Order: sequence, then structure tokens, then C-alpha cells
Amino acid sequence: MGLQFGCALAVGLVLTFAAWAQPVPRIRGRIIAFDGKLLILQPDGTKADADWVRVSVRPDTRYVSTGKYRLSDITPGDFAGTSVIPEPNGKLRAQEVHVYPEPLRGSGEGRFPEGPSGRLMINGTVAAQSDGTLALHYRGARLDNGVCEGRLPVPIKPDVCTGDATVTVAPGVPVTVLGLGDKSLVVPGMTTVVSIITAPDGSKTTPGLIVEKPPINP
Repeated sequence: MGLQFGCALAVGLVLTFAAWAQPVPRIRGRIIAFDGKLLILQPDGTKADADWVRVSVRPDTRYVSTGKYRLSDITPGDFAGTSVIPEPNGKLRAQEVHVYPEPLRGSGEGRFPEGPSGRLMINGTVAAQSDGTLALHYRGARLDNGVCEGRLPVPIKPDVCTGDATVTVAPGVPVTVLGLGDKSLVVPGMTTVVSIITAPDGSKTTPGLIVEKPPINP
């Protein structure tokens, strides 16, 4: 399925860029057409033309690509995120892992619920990676029973909490890397996850989108 903001981005990774203070609704689907200004998208699970979504890009729209990566490629100091399931014994089991490019360091930093799925998103700086585990250090919004929870406030407040999470990454768990690009990423037929802002008149624009690219490291 590639990166979904479940993973997001959500990745989802969640894709919430560092400058966004609030989560933005996202749509995943196939690119039908793009003329440099207007994107026509066929959302997943739809067939009729009437279901296509038309979204305008903005001068500040960010274009992000994804590619497959290896857990062993992740090194301390990288900024990464993971969608996890908390187990009854308190351990955190990864469902997917994503690595951000340096310009997106700080994106969605913190530990917070990923919708109604029961999963958590944890985004932070990699402290260590070895033997199928990933250790993340992150900043969040508040302490809850001794655990740092929530997204890092934007702008950053002086009383933010910090936390550490050790995540188990089993063999076969998807690991993806994000890369910044431009409009040339938006090609008909590719799959994309588009963040949507809807104006009062019903028109839609996007502050950022992710295009799922072929594997970087096959």
C-alpha cells in the first residue's frame, strides 16, 4: 500500500508538515490529470467520474515522494516516525516506519493517536537502531501518567515535555523514506496522498501531497 498518512504520512505518516498546527484531512487515490495548477484525483474505492476530486495547488504547496528503505539504513540523528500498536505488556510494535528528509525535520513531532484505529504515531529523532528495534527521542505537548503525549506545539512553548520510545520493528514491516520534490512528481497514473483544505465556497487546495514512487532500494 505504500505510505498512507495512517503513516501519515502517516505517515499518518500522518502527512503533517512542521508548519501545520492542526491535522489536515487527506485523500488517497490515483492521479487522473495535472496541468500544473489543478489536480484531478480518483479517490481509492471509487470508479465513477463523478467521484473525482479537483484540487488546486498553491505557490507554497510541498511535493513529497516516497520510496522503500531498509531499517539498517536508518542512523542515529535521522528524523523518523513510526505507526505503532501498544501491546498489553507495554511494548510498542511498529506497523510501518518512515524517514523524513532534513528539510522536514520536526514534522508532526510527538506521540499521539492515529485516528480511531488504536494506533499511535511517534515522530522524533533516532537515538539508536539495532537488532529490529528503533529508539526515538521526541518532544510533545504534555505529561500524562509520566508519558510525554501530544504533538509538539507550534510555535514551540518553553514547557514542552520530552519522551523516549523503543519500538520493535519486525521483519517485513514497511520502511519508507520521504523526499522533497516539485511538480514533476505529479504524473497521471501515480498514487498520491493529498492533504485537502476546503474553502467556504467548496473549492479545494492542497498545502502538500505525497506521490508514491517506485522503490529507491529494490
